[in-house]
Formats: sequence, C-alpha cells, structure tokens
Amino acid sequence: MKATVQIAGILLAGGNSQRMGHPKALLTYNGFSFIDTILNNLQSAGCQPIISVLGEAGDTICESTSVNNYECWYNPKPQDGMLSSLKIAIEKLPAECDGFVLTLVDHPAVQLNTYIEIMKLAAENPDRIIIPQFFGKNGHPVFFGRRYFKQLLDTPKDQGARIVVHQHQDNIHFLAVEDSGILKDIDTPEEYQALQH
Repeated sequence: MKATVQIAGILLAGGNSQRMGHPKALLTYNGFSFIDTILNNLQSAGCQPIISVLGEAGDTICESTSVNNYECWYNPKPQDGMLSSLKIAIEKLPAECDGFVLTLVDHPAVQLNTYIEIMKLAAENPDRIIIPQFFGKNGHPVFFGRRYFKQLLDTPKDQGARIVVHQHQDNIHFLAVEDSGILKDIDTPEEYQALQH
C-alpha cells in the first residue's frame, strides 16, 4: 500500500440550469458563488487535483469565479447527462490517483467537515464507495475508489453512476454525518429561496 493516498475532487457543473433559469454555479451562498464555495471546500479538505467540468455557461462561469485556479474542462454535449461530464473528468485523472470525491454544483450547503470526514475515511478505505447519510438518507458528495474508474467509463451515458453504486452494494461504506446540506439539491428558484433562509 502506498504511504500516502491521493484523492481527487471532481465538481460537475455541466447542466443547463433550465429549471433555475440562471447558471447554478453563479448563485451565491453565504456571500460566495456555489462553485467557489465547493472548490474552497475540496481544496481545504485536501483533494488533489481538483477538476471541474462545465457546460454551456462555461465562459460566463470562468469570467467571474475562481474555477480557472484549478483544472477545468468543457463538456461539449452536456445534454448527454451527468455521467458524460464525469467521464471527461475521470479521463483527466493522474495515474497515481487512488480515487475521487464527486460533488455537484447544486449542493453548496455541504459543510467542510463532511468533506474532511469523507477524505479521512477514503484514505483508510481507498477501494470503497463512500456515501454520506443524514438520518439514514443518502446524499452527496460520494467517494469512488480507483477500482471503479473503468466501470464508470464503460457505463452507458444514459444510466448514470448510480448503476455502478447499485452493483457494489456490498462495498459501500455509509458515513453518518450531522449535515443536512448533503441532501440540499438546489434546482429551482423556490429551493434557492429556502436555502437563503
């Protein structure tokens, strides 16, 4: 086993934010954009490298956030779904990477401590899938060890990473956290308003 475990952070922000009517990455939470909030958390937790995948609003996001301080790639066909963005990121991971923490741009309320707990557990269990739970409900971000990379790349785009999780139930570590932010998926103006209050 390697002396140190290298865990990447992958941030998916390729959706067209149709229901929100505005790029979700640029919405603010506690004074910072969603994307900057999450990037800061990934960095503070020790993810290396940190890779963002953007979609149609990519240029606008790059102009007004810190996304260019990290690795950043465009998904030319974001309409192919979230897994199509994830595949782009996995293909950019360095050979020495032991796994990645997958986070979504519409989950800005996840606490830094949750990222830290996932990273700590992932370093001890780099072959597992780690899913945080709040009162028994699964949320994001999710950790995938290197052993799942090929299967994620081979999964049809229309199925999503959930299929891979489903096929490895016996190798999932559920991490209980005191963080309701793992469940807060901000997709609509109503959900955003509720988050602000």
